[in-house]
Amino acid sequence: MTKFDKNYTPLAVLLSLGLIQNAAADDLSLGAAVGIKTSPYKGANTKASPLPFINYDSQYFFIHGLGAGIHLYKDDHNEFNVIGEYSPMGFKSGDTDDSQLKKLNKRKSTIMAGMSYIHRDIWGVIHADVMRDTSGDSNGMTSDVGYSYRFEWNKFEFTPGVGVLWSSKKQNEYYYGISQSESLRSGLNAYDPNDSISPYVQMSLDYPFATDWKASISARYSVLSSQVKNSPMVDKSGVSSLGIGINYSF
Repeated sequence: MTKFDKNYTPLAVLLSLGLIQNAAADDLSLGAAVGIKTSPYKGANTKASPLPFINYDSQYFFIHGLGAGIHLYKDDHNEFNVIGEYSPMGFKSGDTDDSQLKKLNKRKSTIMAGMSYIHRDIWGVIHADVMRDTSGDSNGMTSDVGYSYRFEWNKFEFTPGVGVLWSSKKQNEYYYGISQSESLRSGLNAYDPNDSISPYVQMSLDYPFATDWKASISARYSVLSSQVKNSPMVDKSGVSSLGIGINYSF
């Protein structure tokens, strides 16, 4: 069952591939989108959310969906950035129908901040980032490294991509670990995961259908690491995301 949630906003991830491909100096686009994402947690409903969308990129700073940053260096092929973005990862008892998970502590969403590098060439785009939790709840870190290439056919723009996401031990402990006190309260086994690597595939399809208007569909599937899958909180081997949006470029 799909649950409609106005607070869930996954398109920073879903549309990042297209944004990296399309970023140009002083480019501004506004639009709206709907995002749908499966949850790795037991008994949790798939969530859908509408949201406004902003994409702006200048020589000095940028806004990409739920993320923003400053260009430390930028030329036609390379970018080094300081970045910050909202991470919608989280868990609360109301998210699940599982009676045991309802007795676990809340895991909060956060702002992740760090550094990123992007290289563009005729053979595609490479991106890499290192991010850290700024809230102090998890004190965890993540790193995303990926590759994408854009194909054009008539008016359609198709961009497949692959990558890997590394999550630190502290990141996984916060979102998927179960403490001794939670174990006693819920009846679930205590669990203390290590760091993990999760590969993913993603793709986006863009269609300019009128002057300065574009419709987009983006999707990602991530294979969960054994460190995540083995958590008593989790009952899936992978999670998927889908975004459908429309935007106008100025």
